[in-house]
Amino acid sequence: MADLKAQVNNSAEKLREASTDVQSVSGTLLPATCYEYWIKKANYYKILAATADLFPVRDTAWEALLAVTSDDSVEDADRNLITHGSIEMDFSIARHLALTSYVAVTWSIYDRLTNVCGRLAGISKLAENDGQNPNIEVFIVKNKEATIGFGIPHHIQQAYAWPLKVSYKVRNWLVHEGYDTGGTPLFVGNRISDGFKLHPGAITSLQKSCKYSEDNGKIGFCCLQTAEECWPSRDLLTILDKYHAEIDTMFTGLLLWSVDSFVGQIAAFAERDNAILMSAAAGSTL
Repeated sequence: MADLKAQVNNSAEKLREASTDVQSVSGTLLPATCYEYWIKKANYYKILAATADLFPVRDTAWEALLAVTSDDSVEDADRNLITHGSIEMDFSIARHLALTSYVAVTWSIYDRLTNVCGRLAGISKLAENDGQNPNIEVFIVKNKEATIGFGIPHHIQQAYAWPLKVSYKVRNWLVHEGYDTGGTPLFVGNRISDGFKLHPGAITSLQKSCKYSEDNGKIGFCCLQTAEECWPSRDLLTILDKYHAEIDTMFTGLLLWSVDSFVGQIAAFAERDNAILMSAAAGSTL
């Protein structure tokens, strides 16, 4: 998770430098609209810089979530009471509050990164649609309606679609549906002893909606090997911990590629303006 935060900071700085460099030579050779376009996109560094501030929030939300499962939080196991945020409450309430908070802030990070990467790397109807931000589906749709090029949908769909869809579905379940959806509860029970174990019906629902596939114990559309796979544990905390690490890795690569490609575009087309533009692409992995 720390690697993604570092990449967010690095990419924000690279975009900020690109914005400064383009403005310093704006309109000297290419049509003014070209520079205006680059400056608008480079100014997404502000979104990235603000996104970095959410990582400590996510870390704190995760710690609060883990605290719900600790012995120290249990006030009265017979009455199913624990302390959460200094307030005594039923375990099921604390579990819901802490889990919803954690997945919401986690996806606020992912949604912000999706917005930046989608607008840097997407085709015009995606990148220039100010009325609707890109969502994660644009990176895993592999058909004629795909709005991201260079094979990115193929790689993300093949390597990360399963953890992405599971995490996103759980987020929507908690935020939009609450305790259950269609009469199916998310967890097997509401006692402290039940912890975060998924209900069999929830497992079936998630596997159906997230396109579960398996071959000799290896779950498809996921980089985790059979020995590392946490889905069979049915423990949602273990699953989210592992899957969010995978999604962080995906966004680290996606952000690196999107920003470096954008900065490389400026260097390639505007290098005759001023050699300083080339410095913006220094360190690029392209």
